[in-house]
Amino acid sequence: MRKIILLLLPTLFYAQDFTTLLQHAGQNLLIAAKSQEVAAKEAMLKSTESANYPTLDAKLNAIYLKDTPTMHFRLPLPGTPPEFQVGKKPNYTGEIDISYPLFTGFAISSMIDKAQFDLQKAKLEKRDTLRKLYMQIAALYGNAYAIDHAIDANREAVNAVAASLKKAQGFYKAGLLAPSELANIRAKKYEIAATLQTLESQKRQTLQMLSYLTGSGVDRTGMLPALSLPADQTLIDEALSKREDIRAMQKALKMDEADIRLARSGRYPTVALIGALKSQGDSLRLNGDGYTNPNKSYIGAAVEWKLFDGFATEHRIEAAKAKRLGRILYLRDYRHRVKTDLQNDLTTLKALQLRKEAKVAQLEAQERYYRLTKGRFANHLAGADELSRAIAARAAAKANVEKIEAEIFIQKCKLLLQSSLERFQRALDMRKESDG
Repeated sequence: MRKIILLLLPTLFYAQDFTTLLQHAGQNLLIAAKSQEVAAKEAMLKSTESANYPTLDAKLNAIYLKDTPTMHFRLPLPGTPPEFQVGKKPNYTGEIDISYPLFTGFAISSMIDKAQFDLQKAKLEKRDTLRKLYMQIAALYGNAYAIDHAIDANREAVNAVAASLKKAQGFYKAGLLAPSELANIRAKKYEIAATLQTLESQKRQTLQMLSYLTGSGVDRTGMLPALSLPADQTLIDEALSKREDIRAMQKALKMDEADIRLARSGRYPTVALIGALKSQGDSLRLNGDGYTNPNKSYIGAAVEWKLFDGFATEHRIEAAKAKRLGRILYLRDYRHRVKTDLQNDLTTLKALQLRKEAKVAQLEAQERYYRLTKGRFANHLAGADELSRAIAARAAAKANVEKIEAEIFIQKCKLLLQSSLERFQRALDMRKESDG
């Protein structure tokens, strides 16, 4: 049993690692749904490609005529014209026919191109869904990290207040401390304990959301991984050329171009080879009816050209062109928005880094002030209220430093993911990359 526990300990420890959580994101139901969508698009592509192959059909017709087929001869003689039987009432026809499209005005090739682009678009949309999921996980992980350290800081503050309260009670019994000051430090202990309880609740909610997004149980988080960013312009250039949602829109634009070619195919004739093995008869033996030959097999070609369709083809072409132009304009606006968002987020990151320097300096000041106040309180030079404020201020300063660290981490993840999923994975050196 001890060996089993020792074997499980590494798994339990690394299960909460940020990179491992991201790899578990593949279990998310949204990703699973996108995988099924990709599978559907692959099947549709194969179905569309089948139009390039000949079709083979088997038919069996059974007809029973009301009257016997006859032929009347009009002769220049008096009397009733003679008539002769030329068939029988039961008629059976068996046929195996084949047709092969030689030319369809580029309709089949356009449909195949569109299906291929649709499949590529679905794969990119799956990766874009994963990119957005990573962004949510990064934000939750960073928040959980900040909450964890805020909890640690407040627990330390509770212990410090408890120690100070014990000392204050000794002063009070010796008549060296006023009852109001003792009440103040006790109230501060309860206040910090309430803050700690609130943080614990926030932590549980954050970890539950992480568990939902990753499809795995998460009971704690680890350290923040170090992330390095490339040059600002590199991030922007890669976002405009490699980001999954932009590339998916470009594939949709290719689909619009295929729609235009498909609409133009209505201007051309269609040519197909046709043939059949066909037999007929008055029974299922299909050996003739005694009047006509049983073998009706044939081979030939069929040409069809719509000379006028009420301008339907021209309207379809016009609609396809307008759709393509609208997507081009939307894509231009979207690319501009992506660039603007990246520039704004880069500015935000620089501001966070400056704020971090201020928070670190503030923590150093609060540490010195706490040590000074603690010594003064021990020598009856500072009141309990001043000491409790110093303890709370130091705890807040510690929590603020870790919070700003988490905000910087989240912002870096956001910038990398706004560039592309591939850039983010390279920054984390993720060995297990998602399949396209």
